[in-house]
Amino acid sequence: MTYSICATDGTRHGVVIATKAPTVGSLAPNLSYHGALSSQATVSIPLGRRAARLMDEGADVAAAVRTLIDRDEHADERQVHGVDVHGTTFHHSGENCVDWFGGIEGDGYTVAGNMLDGEHVVEAAAEAYEAAADEPLPERLLAAVTAGEDAGGDKRAENAQSAALRVYDPDEPRLEHDVRVDDHEDPVPELRRVYEVAKEQGEEWDDGFRKMDLQRHP
Repeated sequence: MTYSICATDGTRHGVVIATKAPTVGSLAPNLSYHGALSSQATVSIPLGRRAARLMDEGADVAAAVRTLIDRDEHADERQVHGVDVHGTTFHHSGENCVDWFGGIEGDGYTVAGNMLDGEHVVEAAAEAYEAAADEPLPERLLAAVTAGEDAGGDKRAENAQSAALRVYDPDEPRLEHDVRVDDHEDPVPELRRVYEVAKEQGEEWDDGFRKMDLQRHP
């Protein structure tokens, strides 16, 4: 039902995700001071939150997620993947996720999905992310999710239903670093549109309201 990309550039970390279900931005993506991860397939919000908390406390992403997956009686239905500030990656797809499911671990990023049109969806997302290496992290993530959607995305419908982008930036948090489309007939292009609106108006806010603090991880 979902495909997502978690990535870090060594300072900023982010997740972008799309699915054929509503409000995915409130369910799957999780950010830490030290990385990003996504809990999907049979979603566990507590698992995602607890893993992010363990990463905040200094655990690498593999240790944080494995600690929780090993105690989860429904681990065979979960898909969890992510990356930490050091570039360590982790991917778990339980054997009872719905086909096609799987993932790719790359240099500073992971891509994973389930109930997809095929492996080519995650491959297209990974290739687009790497091809956009000269772009800022949010732009790279948007390029990846767009490529995944263009490659077929969720196998249940022509388009996803919801999509979200979340980025942690310790130095320059921006309005466009947390945007989502909760229910839309074509949410991935809509996510890009909302991102561009937030980016443009956020720059105006920076000029007019200099005391505003947009840091979401105080």
